[in-house]
Amino acid sequence: MIRFGARRGLELPIGREPRPGTPSRIMGGSRSEKCRSDVSEILNNEEIDALLELFQAEGIPEDLAEAASILEKGMGPASLLDRVAPLDILKPNRFSRSQLIAIERIQDMVAKKIAAMITERLHVEADCDCVAVEQLAFSTWLGQLERPIAVYTLQIEPMQSPAVMTFSPGMLYGAVDCILGGSGVHLDAPKELSDAEYIVADAFVLPIQEQLAQGLSELGAMRFGVTGRFTNPNMAQVLPLGDVVLALHYQVTGQTMIGDIRLVIPYSALEAQLEEFAKSRFMGESQGLGDHRELLGRNISSVDVGLSVLLGNAEMKIGELLALQVGDIIQVDRKPGELLEVPVQDKTKFRGHLGLRGPRYAIDIREVLQES
Repeated sequence: MIRFGARRGLELPIGREPRPGTPSRIMGGSRSEKCRSDVSEILNNEEIDALLELFQAEGIPEDLAEAASILEKGMGPASLLDRVAPLDILKPNRFSRSQLIAIERIQDMVAKKIAAMITERLHVEADCDCVAVEQLAFSTWLGQLERPIAVYTLQIEPMQSPAVMTFSPGMLYGAVDCILGGSGVHLDAPKELSDAEYIVADAFVLPIQEQLAQGLSELGAMRFGVTGRFTNPNMAQVLPLGDVVLALHYQVTGQTMIGDIRLVIPYSALEAQLEEFAKSRFMGESQGLGDHRELLGRNISSVDVGLSVLLGNAEMKIGELLALQVGDIIQVDRKPGELLEVPVQDKTKFRGHLGLRGPRYAIDIREVLQES
């Protein structure tokens, strides 16, 4: 049988011939021997093969099987288990929540500038909204792209890092049509733009790239240079699929302009600038939300709000309603002594009893309703 010593050494069983070139003692030795050569603690391929043969022939040692069972049941030593933390590689956490909030606030302003640029250059009414700022694995982002799609591979300077920008092909073709004097209205956009159409589209694409670069200047001065144009997203794999990227997503809407604009920048290109970004005024706004809420609370506390008291409800036919005369009585569904509802903005917030206070009617609040 395999013998385990106190120092967890492993020996071949007596009576079994070792494989040629395999030492009779795979691991172990004196402390001085280990100090002289750490490499001897690493199993080579022949030793691993011999170990597997032993396990197949003799079975797994009882103490190893017991240890494996304990770990499978989550009953291992607390000092070991406490060091194990779950990791969800599909949800990267390189950017903090406050950083993403600050970047989203900046991109909301960038989206308005993009809309103004489109309206000015193409003479069409257009709106643009930033609909998502998130961190993703590059492979996840590629899987979200429609097909076909206009793909621009970029080089970010001075970071010397690649990036990818995409446009909905219908929107890009509509922009080309407007630039060439058309209405921008098209029934069927081509699956792929020609080289000449891509050159014309640069009058639409490059100003948008400039706006995006300016919007990211809080993370550091940068400029984009186009390195390639494709319609197949598979050609956009300029980054390792597992890399974490900052993904920006904009939607353009209008009578003739409808489509998406997306941009991804690798985290590695922005990592060095994040420490400086912490000093940005936008980060200060995102971190001081509590102060803003307190200020907002003080400002709205003096605003007048109208209240009403609902005495009851009744139903009647149209003919009865038209026949009402002075002195007629309408019976409501409330009984004497029941609590009356006090709605605020058409939503009941309080209930109470009707009474008098001096020369005026008053409501004695008995219930404050909590929102469910």
